[in-house]
Amino acid sequence: MISDKWERNVVEPQYVQLDGLEHPVALENADEIAAMLPAALSSWPHRILSTPPPEPPFITVRPAGQDRWNVLHADQPDAPRIWDGVNTVCDIVAEMAWERLRSDPDLFCLHAAAIDFNGRLVAMPNARRAGKSTLAIALARLGRPLYSDDFLPVRVDAETQTCEGIANGIQPRLRLPLPEGFSDAFHAEVAQDPGPSNRQYKYLSNAPVATWGETLPLGAMVMLERCEEPRPPCLSTMAREDALASLITQNFARTRHAGAILRSIDLLSRNLPIFRLSYHCAEEAAEYLSAHPDLATLPAAQLTEFAQDDRQAPLDQLARPAANFVKELRYEQAAGVTESAVGDECFLADGSGIGIFRLNPVSAAIWTLLEEPTDHGEVVEILTAAFPDVAVEQIAADCENLMRGLARAHLIVPRSQDMAAQ
Repeated sequence: MISDKWERNVVEPQYVQLDGLEHPVALENADEIAAMLPAALSSWPHRILSTPPPEPPFITVRPAGQDRWNVLHADQPDAPRIWDGVNTVCDIVAEMAWERLRSDPDLFCLHAAAIDFNGRLVAMPNARRAGKSTLAIALARLGRPLYSDDFLPVRVDAETQTCEGIANGIQPRLRLPLPEGFSDAFHAEVAQDPGPSNRQYKYLSNAPVATWGETLPLGAMVMLERCEEPRPPCLSTMAREDALASLITQNFARTRHAGAILRSIDLLSRNLPIFRLSYHCAEEAAEYLSAHPDLATLPAAQLTEFAQDDRQAPLDQLARPAANFVKELRYEQAAGVTESAVGDECFLADGSGIGIFRLNPVSAAIWTLLEEPTDHGEVVEILTAAFPDVAVEQIAADCENLMRGLARAHLIVPRSQDMAAQ
């Protein structure tokens, strides 16, 4: 229940219109949030409007009690979220990444930190709590401009065949408390920074951030592996199949066709050097990376065999049911599937543009068999001959589970003649 205090002090809403975003942020009785946002968006140009802009807001903030804010997302109108002030800003910033993609469908986006290494971007696309923000800030303290500590818009230029990361103009956010092992100087800088904070997070308003919209060619990817036990940092090359799987999971262009995503990321994994950094202390790792010869003179990635693919995911097909799998029918690969083979493994994007799937070597072999119409029994027969030491019952069950999953994902379909005969 909102208190009488909040109900009595209703004022006209403010609208934050950010460059590059079609829709604004609406702030209703939210002066505290309006005061915090510039500290987080210091390099992202924006305007405060007192009259409604032409497009409706993609996110609306209104009071929900003392130091509590109701955050309403336009695509989830029945699921408001309630946060304190800093977490409200965090929610707005996270949704801005989606709105950036909705406003410019040619982009795809990596969940990544990105740092300028002598005119080339080194991107660190990693899962949550891998330490990318802290490491990015430690690198920024060494004088390297920060393009992102969280999401990196990426544009592939068909004309120049280059891939460029775009600065998002957002100040970095630290998770609190800081892990053990940071220097007194680092702690002092964080404590003295005037950016907004709560018990969980702090925005560092003094960190050197590249201006929104600045671009640099991608030069390398560094996947992070933070170790719990103390150990020296180590940079090593990463197997392409592992890098491809990690890049796919860290991409979040949910409005872009899955085939376009897979094709773009496949190009990145084939044309960029990709490393794995194992480390314990972010400050030590930052010094190590800054001096590492493999990152000192990176060339701009040139994407070979590039073909523009701007298909959009038909999100209304998310609930489209697949036909029931029938073992007696002959199945074949569906039309429009995008395929990327890496070693013995294979990645597939279904023709509807919704999902990307990883096949192990045996599953990839079955996928190859389905280039021609083949039924479950024929697949079992071929695999039984190839793996005589495996029980036929096990092979039959595994093949059925795989083919059923491929059918459910719209990756294989019954041959049309077989369907007509049903």
